[in-house]
Amino acid sequence: MKVYISEGFKSMREHYFVVLFLFIYQLVWGMFLYKIVSSAVVPLLMRYPDPPPHELSKVLFWMEGQLSLSVSPLVHQYAWLLILMFLIRMLMTPLIRAGLLHSLHEQGNSAKGLAFFQGIKKHWRKTSLLYFIEIILLLIPAYWIVPVILPNLITAIYNLPVLTKIIPYLLLWMIYGYIVKQLLLYCQIGLIGKRSGSVSIWICIRYAVPVTLVSLLLGFITLAIFGSFTAVSLIWTGLLALILQQSYHLIRSIMNVWKISSHFSLWNSKTSSNHS
Repeated sequence: MKVYISEGFKSMREHYFVVLFLFIYQLVWGMFLYKIVSSAVVPLLMRYPDPPPHELSKVLFWMEGQLSLSVSPLVHQYAWLLILMFLIRMLMTPLIRAGLLHSLHEQGNSAKGLAFFQGIKKHWRKTSLLYFIEIILLLIPAYWIVPVILPNLITAIYNLPVLTKIIPYLLLWMIYGYIVKQLLLYCQIGLIGKRSGSVSIWICIRYAVPVTLVSLLLGFITLAIFGSFTAVSLIWTGLLALILQQSYHLIRSIMNVWKISSHFSLWNSKTSSNHS
């Protein structure tokens, strides 16, 4: 496992152009999302009862919010704008994945930036189709889970302990989503490398333990960095907090490329050993 993570880190450093591209992309996306959410949420929060509310005023506040969500045209405009932004993000994600995976396969053969854009041009159809399949597979459990958790979420507005009832459902959904994402990631790695997608999926299943350990370790590192940045931002507010918040987009981009590069290293090692 250490070998794959180490090789993935080396590949990540070589793909600094992709990291920079992802950083700018995440920064712009975060800026627009922040502007939209703040312009919609801040006016709502300013209507929160002051002085400190009693139970009746809190219930009236939430009832007013629910009524606004259903009838306010401004809320509907924000909702459609958010939907449009997420659709754009869904279109961009498989293109970025195609460029990065192609660049990993072409390490040493061409400039990283050029290979990235070549990968988008050559493989966007494959990654877009697989991403569409991934979204469908991730949404399938919603047919059974959402009717169970939605009433509890509404009740949780007034009774927070109810949230404990939906945690098992969300946990199972997360585990299922992780399995789907990993299987399709290895399928994409194989197809872009002109190998069998089914064989690549079998590699992911056969070596599920190192695959999971790589994901868990890098996920833990990401969570630790995010927690540290958040803690420092809460303690030392001001310019330092702003710099840390914006630099997290860079850290996130680094970790995303590192994670995919590590899984690529694992796939490449097992594919080479199977053919030898």
